[in-house]
Amino acid sequence: MTLNSEIEEENYCKEIKRIVEALLFSSSNPISFAKIREVTDSFYALKPKRLKEILEDLQMEYISQQRAFRLEEIAQGYILRTSEAYSPYIELMHRNKRTEKLSHAAAEVLAIVAYKQPITRPQIDAIRGVDSSGTLYNLLERQLIEPVGKLEAPGRPTLYGITKDFLIHFGLKDLKDLPLLQE
Repeated sequence: MTLNSEIEEENYCKEIKRIVEALLFSSSNPISFAKIREVTDSFYALKPKRLKEILEDLQMEYISQQRAFRLEEIAQGYILRTSEAYSPYIELMHRNKRTEKLSHAAAEVLAIVAYKQPITRPQIDAIRGVDSSGTLYNLLERQLIEPVGKLEAPGRPTLYGITKDFLIHFGLKDLKDLPLLQE
């Protein structure tokens, strides 16, 4: 590689970093690697490995510069999030906004679905010992769970699983990030 081509690649990478930052700042939802690549490739074609390195460079820059935000990979995408050190200030800004917390029953059903998916309502009811219909409806409405199929059994009950919104809500990259269950 010649000196000129190295300088040219360095300039491309700087520009791609700025493009990626613009994409991240413009979205309140995680952006998939494929989407970032689709956009950047329309201007500067890079190998996927190089684009991953640029994303990792951005992550490290924000940390080393002690920025108030960081780049995280959650729900199979990338998103900018405020550093935890600044959460008290953000809470003050939003304290008058109504936030709907999960009820104990909803948290319980959500945990069962997350760890046992795909799972049917009768299976959830058997684990909990009570009817979970209303709680399941609430979680479906909040888009934290979704139907993922039908069980091949009499009555063909609906199977439920967690959604991408669940991963976003709990800041998880994927289900492997769930804490291990202690028996």
